[in-house]
Amino acid sequence: MTQEGLAPSMLACSQCGRSFDQSNLVQISGNWVCAECKPAFLSRVMASGANASPLAWRYGGVWIRFAARFVDGLIFIVPFVIIAVVFLPGMMRTMTQSGGAPANPALGLGFLTFLLVTFLIGGGYEILMLKYRGGTVGKLACGLRVVRTDGSSLSWGVCFGRWFMWNVVTSGVPYLNSILILISAIMAGVDDQKRAIHDRVCDTRVVYKRDAA
Repeated sequence: MTQEGLAPSMLACSQCGRSFDQSNLVQISGNWVCAECKPAFLSRVMASGANASPLAWRYGGVWIRFAARFVDGLIFIVPFVIIAVVFLPGMMRTMTQSGGAPANPALGLGFLTFLLVTFLIGGGYEILMLKYRGGTVGKLACGLRVVRTDGSSLSWGVCFGRWFMWNVVTSGVPYLNSILILISAIMAGVDDQKRAIHDRVCDTRVVYKRDAA
């Protein structure tokens, strides 16, 4: 293939002037911008009072995000159910034989340890997936990705904060969680950028992957 045939696929960054393949550029407000120049240019566009989403993102709504959470839930619920089916009958027999109270306190401690380990594994899973893939398996399966306002990837602090706000603050407190989850869903439903409570606190957006390349 001649150089003339390759030329149309090369574009110049409107900020630094360097030439890149079109796949390595993103179009913002009609300008082609490279990855290095994107954060600064995007900040200037937003500061100038332009559209709140100059990258033309499509935000993930309540139901698609619920589907993503459902998929993630299956990842942990299925192993939990399997373990419960294996060990719960033996624990119930032990409690029945001892008049309803565990004959061995280690059984109760072991169960609490199991819950704690499951909680920590779930936290590690979500934080690592957010950091390295931009979303959990559920979000990726639904074509979603979590980004910052300027389109950049998430820092460790943001990943932890987002996990903490949803799993501990919003949905982790019994009774109060039903109210906070409902409020969070309403916020995401009426907000033009589909921001739930944890999105607002951590300054994140849930967008479709193909729009956040």
